[in-house]
Amino acid sequence: MAHLTVEIQDKRIVVRSQAFCFEFLDVGKNKKAILVLLRSFCSPETGNPLFTYQQMADAFDYAARQNVENFVAEFHASGDDFKEFLSRVNSKHDRLFPVVEAQILNSPYLSLHQHYVAFCEEHPAEKLSENTFRSYVKDIDGGKILKRVRQGLSKKDSRLDVTRYLQELLALEEFPRTKKKEIFACFPEVKASSSVSTCKNSWALSESSLQRQLLVVLLYVGNVSQEMLSLLLGVGKTSMHNWIYEVCSEDLDWQLLREIVCWSGKVSFDEKWIKIKGKWYFVLCAVDSVSGFPLLIDLYPTLNTVSWTVFCRRFKALYGLPKLIQCDGSQALAAAREAVFPGIRYQLCKFHKLRNLRKLLRQQFHDPNRLTCCHRLARHIFSNTGVSSRKHAAKTLQKLAGREVSSYIDEHILTHWRHLTLSLTNNACERFNRKIEKCFSGRYGISSTKSAQVLLRGLWLKELLLNGHKHMAATSELTSIDLSRICQEHLDTGKILHFFHDDEPSQVEKAA
Repeated sequence: MAHLTVEIQDKRIVVRSQAFCFEFLDVGKNKKAILVLLRSFCSPETGNPLFTYQQMADAFDYAARQNVENFVAEFHASGDDFKEFLSRVNSKHDRLFPVVEAQILNSPYLSLHQHYVAFCEEHPAEKLSENTFRSYVKDIDGGKILKRVRQGLSKKDSRLDVTRYLQELLALEEFPRTKKKEIFACFPEVKASSSVSTCKNSWALSESSLQRQLLVVLLYVGNVSQEMLSLLLGVGKTSMHNWIYEVCSEDLDWQLLREIVCWSGKVSFDEKWIKIKGKWYFVLCAVDSVSGFPLLIDLYPTLNTVSWTVFCRRFKALYGLPKLIQCDGSQALAAAREAVFPGIRYQLCKFHKLRNLRKLLRQQFHDPNRLTCCHRLARHIFSNTGVSSRKHAAKTLQKLAGREVSSYIDEHILTHWRHLTLSLTNNACERFNRKIEKCFSGRYGISSTKSAQVLLRGLWLKELLLNGHKHMAATSELTSIDLSRICQEHLDTGKILHFFHDDEPSQVEKAA
């Protein structure tokens, strides 16, 4: 192969080889043309190309040879016509960019992930990854976004934001005193509001009070109401509310994800529905199949292929590819799984299959003896030790139960037999779903999605502190938190007596 070198000199690219030397302006179309031209040079003796794709990629500093291959493939797709090849544009970008731009400018305060979810729900036919969506957002003129944000903010609101920012700076212990004096001199209203805030919230700067906040969150997600918490800790209900929402802010999601550094590689996917203001929402969960610890939790307004695809892509970006996926037979989840994790081994939950089969048997048979026999065979399909004996039980049940049951076994069990051979369950996710149900069932009503997300973050934090130590680094600060000691230090037995009837004080004192 011939030697090839490329140099950049004053916005010009110089290409040298043993047989030629030429230069051209450093623009994208010129690069594309030169790459195709270099690939067309062939040896007169052998007829093979003088330069390999890898040589050209290395000379032009491309990440991989596929970049050059794509340009050459585009040229051949254009009928080897340079004019058509160099005038080609990204039609998909031209079609979708105005839609993305309008959506971003319409709601500039939402996160890019929320925008992507909304885009997928409104345009389900468009196959657009989150990374490509973010690249489209980068192409939006920053001046337009800034102008749109300024239109949404009044001068009064901007002033309040500046005041709050200065108050947060003053609350930092390491902030220099001289700088504080300068702020007080330039912004006297900040000094007044900061002094009031410091008197009310001085507890927030101490370790003891931060532990108290943590204790409040753990008790709250354990179905202890804010009224009870105010009695237990001797603090007003408003303070309880502020503590909970301060700890369980949006930043807590990323803090929890940073703490999770290891997992088994086996994951269970499942969903749990909750009602918010009379409307159903869905909590999608990814749980470690070995430990039962939740690796990812997210709230979606719909349960379809788009929601599952977005959730699986986020899991893949955070944790990579799993070794094994365990799930139920949801069609939406199956489509998302094939799109995001193609080729990854998965197993269906045997309990879901057994439950559905038993339901069908109860509808078909009313004879107790025959029904008992069919139930026994159905159980053997999923519980026998050997794979062949389980399949034999399925065939026997087909002969005994009749045509409708036989067709059901063919369609829903034997067709998916390869994904039932390990005889696994989705119990890890089901157990965590029950914790979600218990956390939400004790509420009189969830008023907003924000309140639901606060509960989910608090529950996730609780699981990390109680059951997630094996998933955290040994040097993590959360591993040193002693919950029993925090309870002993901050729960006063005298205040707990408020929860008992005082008809017989002697018995209450004895119990205490």
